[in-house]
Amino acid sequence: MVVMGAEGFSAWFVDVGQGGATLLHQPGKCAMLVDAGPIGSGTRLNKLFEREGVKRLDYVIITHPHKDHYGGLKSIARKMPIREFSDNGDVNIEERGFEDYSQLQYDLPYSVIGAGDSWMCGDLAVDVLHPAADYDSGKDYNSRSLALNVSYRGFSLLLMGDLAGPGEKQMLRESPVPLASVIQLAHHGAEDSTSPELLKRVRPTIAVISVGQNDIGAPSPEVLGRLAENKVRAFRTDIEGTIRLLVAENGNFRVTH
Repeated sequence: MVVMGAEGFSAWFVDVGQGGATLLHQPGKCAMLVDAGPIGSGTRLNKLFEREGVKRLDYVIITHPHKDHYGGLKSIARKMPIREFSDNGDVNIEERGFEDYSQLQYDLPYSVIGAGDSWMCGDLAVDVLHPAADYDSGKDYNSRSLALNVSYRGFSLLLMGDLAGPGEKQMLRESPVPLASVIQLAHHGAEDSTSPELLKRVRPTIAVISVGQNDIGAPSPEVLGRLAENKVRAFRTDIEGTIRLLVAENGNFRVTH
């Protein structure tokens, strides 16, 4: 961890209970939401947008079709203009609320994204690392979760969605996964996530675990042990609450909560 200079952008890892929702905000230039938490999260997220002066979401990215990642989007879309909405194109009609979620693909400017796609949001460079368009994981939706790398002036943040198990292995084989200062753990730190190989490739100093009460044993003692072995400091939304990562114009960063 390093001393902050002037503020460049913030990443908010929002405490939405068991789920994921991350706001990237460069005031006046970029507001991007990655996942929207479970059903009922929209109220909390809308309050954060109002408090931080976010008037429009430039990008909304839903990493995969599980309700703890898309559930809050419907209520967000009622109040917040969204310039572009993207996901990986997977369909999960058995999941609660998916019909309402899929309707947003018609109501909003929508696109399907995958490995190799990239864009700028303000001064933030966003690269999609996974999944490749031809990667078939059957109904293992976690293995096709989007994984994003966000870079800014020497700083890099890896957002893993729920990408774990076979999907994580596939990404490490097929994608140029870069070093990252901070990683948001996949699958809420469950046992099938965050392999030794991933940590060796990415070499983060900070890990953020977006997690609440759950029945998947997350975060697992094995994953926490791997973080400790690699001297990665972990922050958890179920303990610290909403976590804010402040990144300065020179790429230096610090974590507050």
